Amino acid sequence: MTISLPVESESVRCVDFAQSIQLDPGGTALAPDVVVLVEVDEPWPKPVGKHESLVELVRAAQEWPEQIRLLAAVPMNDEPRRVIAFRPTTGGASRSERVLCADPVGALQEVLSDDAPTVLQNADGIRTMLICTQGSHDVCCGEDGEAYAQWVDEHHDLEVFRVSHTGGHRFAPTAMTLPDGRMWAYLDDATTNALVARDDMQWVVGQCRGWWGAPTGPAQVAERAVFAELGYAADLLERSVVVGDADHDGQYPVAVSAGEDIYDVLVTIGREVPTIACSAPGGLPAKPGREWTVVSGPTRR
Repeated sequence: MTISLPVESESVRCVDFAQSIQLDPGGTALAPDVVVLVEVDEPWPKPVGKHESLVELVRAAQEWPEQIRLLAAVPMNDEPRRVIAFRPTTGGASRSERVLCADPVGALQEVLSDDAPTVLQNADGIRTMLICTQGSHDVCCGEDGEAYAQWVDEHHDLEVFRVSHTGGHRFAPTAMTLPDGRMWAYLDDATTNALVARDDMQWVVGQCRGWWGAPTGPAQVAERAVFAELGYAADLLERSVVVGDADHDGQYPVAVSAGEDIYDVLVTIGREVPTIACSAPGGLPAKPGREWTVVSGPTRR
C-alpha cells in the first residue's frame, strides 16, 4: 500500500502528516558505534558539521576506525565546553567526557580512547535524554523539540541535552534515552512519565524507533518486538541481532539473541510512505520511505 502526498493546496508539517497516517517509527534509530556530543553555541547551520567549531572534529571523526555519530549540543551552563562520548555496553552504556581545550581534536581522540569510562546501568533507569531541537534543520524539531525539552526540564530530574539533527524529524519530538540507548518518536508528557517510571511498556513500545545496538531497518524492528515481549528486562541483557537474506516474498528472517535465549522474528516491508518536505505545498519535494512490519514472532527457540 502506498500513501498519497498532501494535496497541492496544502502545506503540512511533516510531523502532522506522519501522525495523520499513523506512521510507525520502528527501524529508524541511529546505530553508530559511538554517539559523541560536542557542546557548541548556537546558531547552528544545516548541516551542523559546517559550524566553524565542528569542521575539524567532523573530519577527525570520519577518520576514526569506528562509526561515530557526532552531534552538537547546547552548552548547559557557563562551564568549559565539553566533548562527551556514549557507547553501548551490556546492560547499559559507557560515558566518557573531556573539556574542549585549545586542542579540540586531541580532546575528541582522548574521549574516544578512554579505557576507564563511567559505566551506566539500565537497572538504574533513564538518566539522560538527547532531544533534537535543531530548528535550522526542520521546524518540527525546532518547535516541538524545544517545547518538549523545556517540559522535561521542568517535570523530571534528568540530564537533558538539546542536540542537533538525529534523523526522523517527522517523528518530533524525538529523543534518545540513556543508558538504554533507545530512540523514541512522538514524545509527550504521558509517554515520558511512563518511560521514567518504567511502566506501561506495552503502551509506549509503538513509539520506540529502535535500539542503538541493532542496525537500522528490520533488525531494529525485530529487536523492538523482543523488547515488547520481555519488557524493560530486555535492556539488562546482552543482545545481538542477525538479519538473514530475504525470501521470495521479501520477508527477512531475524535472529535476536537476548541473554541465553534466541528469538526468531520475521519482518517484511510494509507501506511505502513518502517523507514530505515540511510545510511545503503538496509536501514537495518528497523522498521515498517505507515502514517495516513484523509478520511473525518473536518465537523463542
